Amino acid sequence: MVSGHRDINVHWRPFSLAIKNNQLNPKNNQKYAKIARSSNRILRVMLAAQNNGASLIEMYTDFGIQHHVAGMEFNDEMITKILSKHKLPTELLMAADDKKYDKQLRASIKTATDICGDDIGVPTIIFRLDDGSKNGYFGPVLQDLPDLEESLKIWDGLSLLATNKSFYELKRSRPDDGPDVFSTTKC
Repeated sequence: MVSGHRDINVHWRPFSLAIKNNQLNPKNNQKYAKIARSSNRILRVMLAAQNNGASLIEMYTDFGIQHHVAGMEFNDEMITKILSKHKLPTELLMAADDKKYDKQLRASIKTATDICGDDIGVPTIIFRLDDGSKNGYFGPVLQDLPDLEESLKIWDGLSLLATNKSFYELKRSRPDDGPDVFSTTKC
């Protein structure tokens, strides 16, 4: 939302919570392991689709809308629907179970953890500072989608904090009536 109103060059990278939290093993019965494995299948397809010219962020957005807004499960039906929407070959569905993409996902996670540390989840935002170094952090995790004015204020605050190398954390408890945002749960 803010990228059209600020000088921002976004380079989106996938982040697999299933890999980061060691939840790929089907015998793993941790609380969110099953959904993490399902979302990892989606990320694999997204990487395969990117090799066919698809935009990662557009696919991420479409999968997110189907899951979080329309209530669809991360499954083969959803994958086929999104592939069709993007006019991509349905054979890309096979990438969902192709573990070769996990190497690329691990590398993406390592890039983030090398900069921000291991205690992160999604979203993780990394800034390139004026001196060429990088600094970043996990968050923000928002309960509601802010309007444009509020989004710009949040972004400006995050950007200011990112330039301060002494800053490392802001945190408060989640509201009891808030959404179940499992992305930060270390199971």
